[in-house]
Amino acid sequence: MAEILKYRYNANFINSLCDKIQERHADFNRAAFTSAVFDESWEQKELKERMGHIATCLQEFLPQEYDDALKILKPVSEHFTGFEPMIFPDFVERFGVDHYELSINALEYFTRYSSSEFAVRPFIVKHPEKMMQQMLAWADSDNHHVRRLASEGCRPRLPWAMALPDFKNNPSPILPILEKLKNDESEYVRRSVE
Repeated sequence: MAEILKYRYNANFINSLCDKIQERHADFNRAAFTSAVFDESWEQKELKERMGHIATCLQEFLPQEYDDALKILKPVSEHFTGFEPMIFPDFVERFGVDHYELSINALEYFTRYSSSEFAVRPFIVKHPEKMMQQMLAWADSDNHHVRRLASEGCRPRLPWAMALPDFKNNPSPILPILEKLKNDESEYVRRSVE
């Protein structure tokens, strides 16, 4: 039987996360952060709730200046791959929507180690034209994870993610991205286009 994804956010993951944060931020209160993550409601939280809860706890225990927090989280994210590091783009989604340039740079950075496909969507809703130009630029990236973000991030419907109703009604802004990526050298990217 496959492992339930929410259980990957466990004590081992949080301990590893704390180790890497402490290497970059000596004032990080590891014990208080861990206690805040594993609060009385932790066991009832589902996958996306756990992801968001960890991101919110990070915001509480990292420097309050968004830019300063990103300077810690970016190098920390390099030590994690797969599903679990989606907490880093989630942090951007929750706390960075009003910091466009910093956030877009961070989402591109974080997606190289996991995926920013959920987190990019509020930016598309808030800045549709600017973001679709960004997605088109990402479609030319030399990194296949970033190219995949270009198509996956603007899907009108994506499981567990905010819907993009404007693209349901009029998908034409997405078509140049799909056209650019439909014959991509990476099957990982092509499958996102199909």
